[in-house]
Amino acid sequence: MVIQRKTVEQFEVEISNGVAARDVSVDTNIGPVKDFYITPPAEVMKDIHDNIVYLSQLTSMKYAERFNPDDLDDVVFNEALIRWTGSASVTVVTFSRLQPPTTDIPVPVNFPLATTQDPQTGAVVQFRTIETQTMYGPATVTASSYYNPTTERYELDVAVASVDLGDETAVGAYTITQFRRAFPEFDEVTNKTATTSGLGLETNTDLATRFQMQVRGNQEATPAGLSLFGLDNFSGILDAYVVYGNNSNLLRHTEDAGAVDVWLLAEAPLTHVHTTTYPGVRTLVPVPKQPLISVASVVSGAVTYVEGTDYEVVTGEGIYAYSDRGSDGIRFLVGGAAPLLDDPLVISYSYNSMINIVTAYYSQSEYFVMGSDVLFRWGQRQYLEIEAELKVGSGNPSTVLSLVRERIVGYINGLKLGIDVEEFDIDREVGQVFGVDNFVYVTLAVKGDTGVDDIPVGPYNHAYILPADLVINVVS
Repeated sequence: MVIQRKTVEQFEVEISNGVAARDVSVDTNIGPVKDFYITPPAEVMKDIHDNIVYLSQLTSMKYAERFNPDDLDDVVFNEALIRWTGSASVTVVTFSRLQPPTTDIPVPVNFPLATTQDPQTGAVVQFRTIETQTMYGPATVTASSYYNPTTERYELDVAVASVDLGDETAVGAYTITQFRRAFPEFDEVTNKTATTSGLGLETNTDLATRFQMQVRGNQEATPAGLSLFGLDNFSGILDAYVVYGNNSNLLRHTEDAGAVDVWLLAEAPLTHVHTTTYPGVRTLVPVPKQPLISVASVVSGAVTYVEGTDYEVVTGEGIYAYSDRGSDGIRFLVGGAAPLLDDPLVISYSYNSMINIVTAYYSQSEYFVMGSDVLFRWGQRQYLEIEAELKVGSGNPSTVLSLVRERIVGYINGLKLGIDVEEFDIDREVGQVFGVDNFVYVTLAVKGDTGVDDIPVGPYNHAYILPADLVINVVS
């Protein structure tokens, strides 16, 4: 039950009615009686009642951003939760060598790495690998599978996390370069992208979210526990949707026993170069790092091929779509230019490394859940387009237009998985911009559609609008 807040005036009326009921000859509306005997206890009661309302909101976790941080810390401690002082920074590092491997070279989990010493602060950030990866020798795969023609080295990507927590563990690209233990099989290591996560002190809102999930269950074998696992360990994960059992959104229940899909709102792009051979037209050429975000170039010899004319990018196919088990890649088109059969083919592309990092982290023995086949998947954007007419009542029209665009893009792109886009909610955001007189939609639809309507969003999708797809015309 939510306790309703009472004002001083309401207490005054109740006390006044009580006094009047005892002796109707006492006038409680004028003179010193009200000031001496009614208003003071009414004000005290208001303070007491405010505390009760605050306690009610605190226990229900409503309006968490308004709480005193110490009060919230005391409540969540009842569920063995403490406020994060920070989270680990995560990224993917590349171990490399000049010569092709002659035998299998494993990189073990928990192998120590570090950044070089900062010349100004003297600080060194330590990292550890969170998965085991192996560069296989010629008896298993061809060395060209690891060869990067850009760097002219043989490379192996491995996910890592910082040993310490907090925003001070965040580092830029090409800074994790030190082996903390001898590893003669590789002569170089570095991170091609900056770290993700590594956030600082946890906010009230985020702590309240973790508390509510903790109450529902924190074991990895439960849906709430799986969601909490992602939000607990990776501040780069904004939302999670767990699918299991007879849920119609579970795509692989007939193929994999104990299948559990965890769709994540999280993205950490990383580039990779894949060298292979041309298998023929209309034959899928999958890339080794999944899921695929985009293809930068496809080259064979001195020829660079054109996306849409010579080849198409294939993503999201099959029951393992948008996971590290996917089969995203390219396919050469009939009628376009193509290499000769078995000619070398070099594909430069970017993939969502966050899925690989989370999968590697969850694969550690302490997170193992018997009988459960957990697959982390990348929640997909549902692209929208909006065209509208804006009438400015006051202020500089250009400034008002800019603020309206900023509010709409920020609102839509900040929505989490499965949140519908409603015209009323966008109107509310626009209405908060000073100077707006009227806002009329011409189009509010999924990209490629027409009309004006609320837009339902699937449970493992999230709404997204590109700035170019938001067209607002200022009218008089």
